[in-house]
Amino acid sequence: MKHNITLILFVVVVIISSYFLVESPYLIGTIVILVLVLFVVIVLGVSFIQFNYFVKSINKGDNKEISFTFDDGPNPETTPQVLAILACENIKATFFVIGHQLEENKALLLKIHNEGHTIGNHSYCHTKKLTLFSTIHLMNDIEKCSVAIEKIIHHKPLLFRPPFGITTPRYQRALKHLDMKSIGWNIRSFDTIAKNKKALYKKITRKISDGSIILFHDTQQITVDVLPEIIQFCKTNGITIVPLPELINTRAYA
Repeated sequence: MKHNITLILFVVVVIISSYFLVESPYLIGTIVILVLVLFVVIVLGVSFIQFNYFVKSINKGDNKEISFTFDDGPNPETTPQVLAILACENIKATFFVIGHQLEENKALLLKIHNEGHTIGNHSYCHTKKLTLFSTIHLMNDIEKCSVAIEKIIHHKPLLFRPPFGITTPRYQRALKHLDMKSIGWNIRSFDTIAKNKKALYKKITRKISDGSIILFHDTQQITVDVLPEIIQFCKTNGITIVPLPELINTRAYA
C-alpha cells in the first residue's frame, strides 16, 4: 500500500537527516518540514480517490468505451427522468445508491434494476463521519446497505463507491473483508454545485477519453437537463457508452 511505503520513506529520511544534521541548528526545522510534507501527502491521499493511496480503486477502464455512473439516489423526482433518458438511448448505467433512502424508494430501485442498470453500494448513512468510524462500524454500515439492496433486487452488490471519494486505511480493511471493489472515477461532473448547463456540458465533454468513468448524481435537475446533450456528443464522436462491469471487466454481484 502506498501509505506504508510513504511511512517507511519518511522514517528513513528522518533517520538520515538526524544522522547528518545531529549537530546542526537546521535539524528541528528539517524534521518539522518533513512532518508537514507527510501530513499533506496523507490529506491528499484521503481526499483524492484517484491517488489510490489508502485504497486501490478502479478509476478508469482499459477499453475505448466509457461508462456513466450516478450517485446518491434513488431520488423520486429526478431518478425517473434519468431512467427515461437512458431508456430512450438504450444506455445502461450504474447507480450507486444510499441505503437509508431505499425504504421509501423500493419500487424505484427495482425499476432501475429491471431496466438493466447496475446497482452499486454507496454506504447506508452517507456521511463524512464515516471516515471516523472504526473498521467494524464501517463494515456494518456498508453491509447494511448491501443487505437493503439485496432484499429488493435479490442480488448482493460487489461494487462500492466511498461517499465523497474519501478513503482511509479502515476502508481498505473493510472492503477486503467484504470482498468488494472500490469504484472511483476519472471525470467528476460536480453537478451538485453546477449552476450553468452549458458550462457543465463543456466541463464534462472536454475531459472524455478512452475508458472514462463519469460521476453524475441522479439527484440533480441540471444533470437531467444536460444528460441528453452529453449522450448526443458521444454519439456524434463515435464514443460508445457501456455498462460499468463491462468496461472494467468485473462482476457486479456476488
